[in-house]
Amino acid sequence: MAVCAAAISCAVPAFAEPPLLNGVFQGADEEFAWTIATSCSQVDCNGTVSSNQGWTSPMRLVNGEWHFSVTKPDGGLCADGNYVPTVIEVMIDPASLGGVVTTSSDGECPGSTLTSRPFQLHQLG
Repeated sequence: MAVCAAAISCAVPAFAEPPLLNGVFQGADEEFAWTIATSCSQVDCNGTVSSNQGWTSPMRLVNGEWHFSVTKPDGGLCADGNYVPTVIEVMIDPASLGGVVTTSSDGECPGSTLTSRPFQLHQLG
C-alpha cells in the first residue's frame, strides 16, 4: 500500500512481470519442438504452446510456473496391446527452463501408473 504525505509525490508499487516464454524450444526429445507465445496483463499471464507434432494447448502461469496439458487419444499402450488416451501435464520454470512432465492414462490400463520426469528446455529461436 502506498503512503502519501502532503507535498510529497506518491509512488504506486511496480507490477513485477514474471519471465515470459516466447520462441521455439526443444526438450528432452530432439525430434520435437514447441513454439511458445506468452504474455501478461495486470490480472494474469497466459499463452499458447504449439508442437511440431500437430497439437496446440493454452498455457497459464500458476504460482510462478507455466502449466499446460495435452490429451493424446492413443498416447498409451496397455500390456494387452490396446491403445488408450493419455493426459500429459507439463510444468515449466520460466527462469531455469527446467520442468516436469507427468503422464497419466487415468487407470485405463490394468496396473497403469502415473509417471513424472524432469526435463530441460533449450531455446532454439
